[in-house]
Amino acid sequence: MARAAIGLLVLVLVAGCQRLPAPASAQLSSPPQPPPGQVVPWSPLAPDLTPPAPALGPAPLPPGTPPCQANDLAANVIGSNGATGHVITSFGFTGAAAVCYLDGTPSVGILDSKGNSIGFRQQAPYFPPLRPGRALIEPGPAPARGVELKVGQASLNIDWISQPEFCPGVQAAQPATAVISIPGGGIVEIPIPLEPSAYPCAGLGVGDFEGPYVYIQPGPPPPLPAISMQVPAGGHIGQALPYLVTLTSDRNQASDFTSLCPNYEEELFADIMHGSPPLGGKHLYALNCGEAGAIQPGASITFQMVFLVPRDAAPGKYTLTFGLGYLNAMTSFAQAVVTLQ
Repeated sequence: MARAAIGLLVLVLVAGCQRLPAPASAQLSSPPQPPPGQVVPWSPLAPDLTPPAPALGPAPLPPGTPPCQANDLAANVIGSNGATGHVITSFGFTGAAAVCYLDGTPSVGILDSKGNSIGFRQQAPYFPPLRPGRALIEPGPAPARGVELKVGQASLNIDWISQPEFCPGVQAAQPATAVISIPGGGIVEIPIPLEPSAYPCAGLGVGDFEGPYVYIQPGPPPPLPAISMQVPAGGHIGQALPYLVTLTSDRNQASDFTSLCPNYEEELFADIMHGSPPLGGKHLYALNCGEAGAIQPGASITFQMVFLVPRDAAPGKYTLTFGLGYLNAMTSFAQAVVTLQ
């Protein structure tokens, strides 16, 4: 009851703000009785007309793309840098024959120039990966040293400590070959050019396979719920016409208004069958999604709505339409007949 009283007070205030004529004997059109359950209050919110921006992410994989195996790949060293006592070595990967993908953190071993394993303990990298995710690998030339990766190529960073103060009394070792276990199967060995020596006690940082990110266009918006309207049979010219709209989600899919909120358009037509223009111009608003939340599959939620009838409307029968959609494209509709006097 308190919510209904507040809603009626809002209608009176809105009508007063618009300075619509209201004779002393005239009253607001009686709103229909809401169904049991929550009724989302009306609020004239500005519509959201900004298209969603493309997001950056890994290049999409063609359907059925398999994980790479070692014999699918060609690899080389594409860079080396130093930072606060760390040596960071970057490897580049491209396809040798077929399209595949690399993903995750591989196991990496390091050999010295005699082929002996250097006893590193693998750990998280000094710099965390910037572009993780499935990296598309396509046949093509090997990545060039110091050149930005292209789509179809991937990188992997490893790092070790090169300063003796981190490992007092420990003998340095000279990395010569990286032995990388490819998650899809097989081993890739990559010669390492002469770099500062490594101190194994400080561990070997291993990152993720990374590919260049691309702009990903947003997918189609989710389907809209079904619409039903409850509109009073009559209304008054120059006054607010309250009505109810009930939205029912599909039985197999929820309508989550918290992540993507639709807009709605309400219009009043004197002769909709013969293309008469809507009274008072275009009326486009955002749905009051903040109050609604999500509609569970097969469930319904009712919204209180208000149409401000123009004061220059002529008495007679009209068609009130309600459209729901994203941006300014209404794709789901309902309508009802109302008599104005």
